[in-house]
Amino acid sequence: MKVRIKLSLHFLGSLIILLLFVLCMIVLFTTLLNYLIIWYTSDEIIANHIVDQKLLPILPYLAVIIFCLLYGWWIGSDFFYLIEWILLLSKGVYQEPNRRKKQTKNQRFKKPRFSVYQDIFTQLRSLTDILKRNDLERKELEKMRKEWTAGISHDLKTPLTYIKGYSYMLSSTEHEWSEEEKQKFASLIKKQAIHMENIIEDLNTVFHFDHGQFPLSLKKQSLSPFIHSIVTELLENPIVKQKDISIRITTNQPVLFTFDEQMLKRAINNLIMNAAIHNPNGTEITISIQKSDKLEIIISDNGVGMNRETQQNLFNRYYRGTSTKIPSEGTGLGMSIAKQLIEAQKGSISVNSTLDKGTDIYICFKLDLN
Repeated sequence: MKVRIKLSLHFLGSLIILLLFVLCMIVLFTTLLNYLIIWYTSDEIIANHIVDQKLLPILPYLAVIIFCLLYGWWIGSDFFYLIEWILLLSKGVYQEPNRRKKQTKNQRFKKPRFSVYQDIFTQLRSLTDILKRNDLERKELEKMRKEWTAGISHDLKTPLTYIKGYSYMLSSTEHEWSEEEKQKFASLIKKQAIHMENIIEDLNTVFHFDHGQFPLSLKKQSLSPFIHSIVTELLENPIVKQKDISIRITTNQPVLFTFDEQMLKRAINNLIMNAAIHNPNGTEITISIQKSDKLEIIISDNGVGMNRETQQNLFNRYYRGTSTKIPSEGTGLGMSIAKQLIEAQKGSISVNSTLDKGTDIYICFKLDLN
């Protein structure tokens, strides 16, 4: 609205000035040229002939037309510049037109002729920066999506290779397998089948979240026993046992909290297992609960930590912190799903990590909503 008022006032002022100028020029040029012709022309008959042929009144009009053209070009150059700018944006070129720019200390840009256009130039520069940033983010996201897709394909092919290979071996009549060997093959097939099932379950969870098909089942209960039960189950996990990961809870304070049991359990499970999978043997994982004006669940470890890029992209669905060539027990979706599960319950999640020192993950809920 402010820009429209400025434009209207500017147009009205320009029109009044133009009309006054036209009237003044007609009177001035007519009078001036009349005297000049009579003064320069010694023959009064020639002077009268010029006036009688109505040539004199044409001259001021020609001057006014020339002035209008110059004035229109002067005030219209910014419009052409803006049109060129918008055309560049429509073609996906997110930059200001590179012509007649004036140098400043911080950047190069064209200064508008009239201050009324300053707001438009400012807004277009802001829009250009936003579109350029969004385009870079989109390209980065597309790159990460392709890498993630390659990782998921790799994760699916690996267990399929195991299942297919051991199935052929069991069904082969060329060799007699002992009962112990058959049990070993069956155990490996079962393990890989469970891994595939987890991948499919994660993909299905992502699909339901994207389509808003994940209803909450809220229940008020004590949080400390709930987390204790999660830790008890995780301590029996083969990965945790094999890597000698210790998981302990530092808080036994009873905190009543309203939450979806299945959602929060899966989120915390994903976060703890992510710490177990990506840290070396003997890593210690600590879970603490803090209650003030908000409820905070902190999952800490003394492992390898993360660099800045990993922290920034940790909860991105398409980000894989490790190479797709490295075998992994995870699905590559666990952290993204954990974030969605927590945010579905009006919570938030953040990470703070230092390389070679460890990682802290903070889950926060507002108590006034419970």
